[in-house]
Amino acid sequence: MRILTWNTDAATLTTTKSAAKWKALLEFSPDIAMLQEVNALPPTVHDHYHVAFAKAHFFGGAKAKFGTALLARKPEWSIGPEVTWKSKHHWVNQIQASFPGWLVGRQVENRSGGCLSAVSVHAPAFAVECDADSTPELCPILDGVDVKPVQLQHNPKLWFTEILWSLLQGAKTEEGNWIVAGDFNSSTLFDKPKNRGNREVISRLNALGLVDCVFKHHGERQPTFWGKSQRHRSPIHQLDYVYANTPMRARLRDVAVGGRMSEEDRWLSDHLPIVCEFG
Repeated sequence: MRILTWNTDAATLTTTKSAAKWKALLEFSPDIAMLQEVNALPPTVHDHYHVAFAKAHFFGGAKAKFGTALLARKPEWSIGPEVTWKSKHHWVNQIQASFPGWLVGRQVENRSGGCLSAVSVHAPAFAVECDADSTPELCPILDGVDVKPVQLQHNPKLWFTEILWSLLQGAKTEEGNWIVAGDFNSSTLFDKPKNRGNREVISRLNALGLVDCVFKHHGERQPTFWGKSQRHRSPIHQLDYVYANTPMRARLRDVAVGGRMSEEDRWLSDHLPIVCEFG
């Protein structure tokens, strides 16, 4: 089984660069793909994949141009219902319901009866908060709420990675097969020189039995992101992760950051794809 995650940097239908991105995706031929910052998927992708897709909703109330996608390759795989998860904190569930499109979690099944709980993650690079520019929609959700049980210990703001963690606490991630992958917008390098909680994001997921396949396979973090201002440098931060539970990690065979992409294709997005092979 080949699983891929990739922030496509606003891939759409109309540009030559986007066509090259979709060509690269189809050449990877993943069984399951978790994609972030997708504006639209072309017919060629729909021809080969079942698709679950949701536009992201900003906390100010507006709908983003981009969304998050989960793909399952035809005809071997099919996409089923949403994954079973629910936070013990009612306000977390309200945020997830009121501002969809950052997390797309589905049960996927193959024709031989295998089942996988797959979550495509795009944790926004901004905090979950109600500010002066927000519509009143979010304010009642957090009004009078103590967010400390969910909030990182060393960060003054609430981030969507903690919404994800709280939801996963309500799932049985130690059972069955789980993959939680995507752009977490979190790097351990952000904790230097001051601890901002990024290592805690990882340790919290580890405590749920979810371990990053990149780190497990390579023994260290691998950079996946360079940013538009760093296009002529090597990538620095690992913002993208493929978290697998114990049964899936036992099947892990290989992990490639960038896969078989040419040097030219590596500039198709400001993120590199991660490709994991499972037995």
